Amino acid sequence: MHAAVRAVVLDALSKRVGDTLTKNTDFREALGVGVGTVQRALDLLADRGALQTVSRGHLGRRIESVDIGQSWQAAGLPPVQITLSPPGSVEIDGIEAWLGRELVRLGVPYTLTHVRGGNHRLDLLDRGESDLTVVSAGTFDGLRAARDLPSLDIERKLGPGTYYSPERLLVLTTREPAVEGELRRIAIDRESFDHEALTLAQFPPRPGREYAQVPFPEVPAFVLAGLVDAGVWHQLASAVPLELTGLKYRPMWGDSAGTRDRLSGATIVARSERGELRAVVDSLILETLPSHRDAAIAREQAMAARLASAIRASSNR
Repeated sequence: MHAAVRAVVLDALSKRVGDTLTKNTDFREALGVGVGTVQRALDLLADRGALQTVSRGHLGRRIESVDIGQSWQAAGLPPVQITLSPPGSVEIDGIEAWLGRELVRLGVPYTLTHVRGGNHRLDLLDRGESDLTVVSAGTFDGLRAARDLPSLDIERKLGPGTYYSPERLLVLTTREPAVEGELRRIAIDRESFDHEALTLAQFPPRPGREYAQVPFPEVPAFVLAGLVDAGVWHQLASAVPLELTGLKYRPMWGDSAGTRDRLSGATIVARSERGELRAVVDSLILETLPSHRDAAIAREQAMAARLASAIRASSNR
């Protein structure tokens, strides 16, 4: 009986409302169960409010509604193993908070680990060591164009600016150059698809320019130490505001803004071997995502305001 419930749930979650459920005869043949077992499984799921279907005779059953959490529990499905980028940016922190609340709302259990590098997280999915991740549109599209990834065909794009807010992709220097060409030694992380693409868009090759391999989180330190003249950096939350570090910064400019905007969206990717994740990814309510990002920005601004107030109070003594 449990095998029949599990098979029906997996089939239903891998499809959409309005699709046709696999026929009872096919379930029976695949599972080697009796005539009434699949029907009892359907009745059990209907009684729990997990799955509602309508029989169309020889055409099979049409899926009318699915309660993901009830279905997940009835089938005893394992938690979703999620890997996300390490915390620190308001975009990633907002995505993590939003995704967690959405899975709780849907009644889907999950585990969460942090792994640096979107390409590394996609490799974990491809190897079956993780079930779901969020990467930038640039990383996903770039890796899919370079490699055949049939195991990663469940995806949902979250829209421009959800992974990188344009105003938080910065170019860091220690001085204001008279001309852009004076920036000769540029930090670049060739292990990051995004950082390499953004850097080359902002600082294209030219005579006299060289690139230094720098892990992208360490770009501020390398610029401040004078080891490179400039670098592209995704702003992270810090106890020390950027303006107090001695670094000069400004948003990416010129033609590079087009590359920035093209790469800036987040993409949710799930492993196709867990077809039940299709229903989960489709059911995420995207409209609630900005509120989590805005809350993170508000916390950052409140910290800056407290510091500014303390500085003013100290100067008035």
